[in-house]
Amino acid sequence: MERNLPPATVERLSNYRRKLKAIDTEDTEYIHSHKLAHIMRINPAHIRRDLMLINFSGDIHKGYNVENLINEIGKNIDCIRKQKVAFIGIGDLGKALAAEFKSKDSMLEIVAAFRVADNKSNEKLDFKCYHLSKLKQVMKKESIDIVVLALPNIDTKEILKTVVESGVKGILNFTSAHLDVPDDIFVENYDMVGKLEKLSYFTSCG
Repeated sequence: MERNLPPATVERLSNYRRKLKAIDTEDTEYIHSHKLAHIMRINPAHIRRDLMLINFSGDIHKGYNVENLINEIGKNIDCIRKQKVAFIGIGDLGKALAAEFKSKDSMLEIVAAFRVADNKSNEKLDFKCYHLSKLKQVMKKESIDIVVLALPNIDTKEILKTVVESGVKGILNFTSAHLDVPDDIFVENYDMVGKLEKLSYFTSCG
């Protein structure tokens, strides 16, 4: 499938799908763009434009069929095969995301995590957790597609070198480090500090 959707549209479509899945379709078979926009807290025009890009249209009176829209979003943004994900740095964030992708129909599967400290034997996880020293070995063995980099206050150069050499296709970067990687690796930077300062700006009392 040709990947020609704008990155912001893909992210919004993913969010639409999660919100739509939480709707009881027995009570709400159809949904209008303005109602979904209210749930998402965005402009309805964004939703209409995004759905036009995936060639999905609704009934002028009823709105969009919820189940059909969920399926159509999946056809457009999901990979045709399961992709393996690894966390470098593990904690509540990793465990929460693992639960999100636990369903059988998800095309993302978290298969490994790495931490600096020794494994916690009393911690129950749905994937194997390794010491960071096993990174190269496990990355090669599992053929990881996507890495979530979430290690604070650690030099990422050697870690990044190992990740790149393993053949990953994408990195979600939760660190403040600039990732110098080849152009064929897609990097999504999540600036936690910037997000918090943005929230502070909009919630300040003046």
